[in-house]
Amino acid sequence: MNYQRIKDLSGFSLLEMTVAIIIIGILLAVAMQSMTSVVEDTRLTKTEREMELLAMAIVGDPNITQGGGRVDFGYVGDIGAFPPNIDALYNNPGGYATWNGPYLPSGITQDSTGLKTDEWGSAYNYSGGINITSTGSGSTISKKIARSTSDYLLNSVNGTIKDSQDSTPGNAFRDSVNINITFPNGTGGLQTKQYHPDSAGAFRLDSIPVGTHPLRIIFSPNADTVFRYLTVYPRHKSDQIYKFAVAYFSDTSGAGCDSSGFIVLRPNAAGALSNLTRSGCAANWQCVSEISPDDDATRVERRSNSYATDVYNFQDSSFATCPILGVTVYCRARLTQSTGAVKPAVRISGTLYEGTEQNLTTAYANYSYQWLTNPATSAAWSWSEVNNLEAGLSLHGQNAAFPAYCTQVWMEVEY
Repeated sequence: MNYQRIKDLSGFSLLEMTVAIIIIGILLAVAMQSMTSVVEDTRLTKTEREMELLAMAIVGDPNITQGGGRVDFGYVGDIGAFPPNIDALYNNPGGYATWNGPYLPSGITQDSTGLKTDEWGSAYNYSGGINITSTGSGSTISKKIARSTSDYLLNSVNGTIKDSQDSTPGNAFRDSVNINITFPNGTGGLQTKQYHPDSAGAFRLDSIPVGTHPLRIIFSPNADTVFRYLTVYPRHKSDQIYKFAVAYFSDTSGAGCDSSGFIVLRPNAAGALSNLTRSGCAANWQCVSEISPDDDATRVERRSNSYATDVYNFQDSSFATCPILGVTVYCRARLTQSTGAVKPAVRISGTLYEGTEQNLTTAYANYSYQWLTNPATSAAWSWSEVNNLEAGLSLHGQNAAFPAYCTQVWMEVEY
């Protein structure tokens, strides 16, 4: 037997085994480090993707369109506010009628955790606003949802209203056009804001959240409505033209004299009587001339239980063909305690004619009186008489401590 050959085949020495084990350990450590890095990179990628999905749940996915227009605006589009937390994307935060969630994409598991935690098991940090953060990795990972909340909540929309002949309302009809837009109010309900165009038909809707909202433009004398769904985008910029199908603003031939029309006229200068005390404005007529009432912000008032009177000059009407069926003077007024009353009034050729006395309440309300004929002549009104008319109110309160207020006066001419 060859003992030398057997000795040569007897195996590794202790030194060789030790070296081999060390090499294997080094290779395993490198492999583990590489694997850990791959796992961390995967967690980071999945966390960033989840944060992107959360952002789209909050403000919508701009890539979801229908008919060429964006239709997805997420939680903000339905509620008109950013969610208070991530849970509001899964569960209605307060019985909100406009909540239409869950807002996570189809195929995402919506269990007790779902997209509420990052890939390290830590909860995402979000408490409203424009940033979502993850800290599970030991450092902060941030996702910015928007440049600012105002980009999604406070947008402006410009437009112009015309009739079928491309005529604009002018001063005669601008107050007869009501522009109403309805949108989420931020607390689960809806609100409607009303505007009027200027004489050139231009209007601007302000502080409107993103989303698709119903827009109604109404010519009130005929109750004719232009209805559209208006889509408002972040940092919205547009200028659309809307048209009525009838020549309301251009037809002065008398063809529209169907006993269903009226125009609204508002004060534009002082009249012969300015006996009420003003508050919040430079002249009495300016306190009551606004299109939308500002109530106590600007007003005229009477701090006595005896009447005092204001009358104002009004806009002239360019609509001077149809027979006038009546002139109505409106006053928006209230008392502060116990006693107060108002009498709408007109002043013609130096003589004051007062309507029926009407007792006030502590809440602002509209009070009116209609003159079917000219009280000075008992004959039908003429347009020249309306244009020369001064109108206003007589007002009294209780005493110096408890006055009566009037915040708005306008006149409607029915034809």
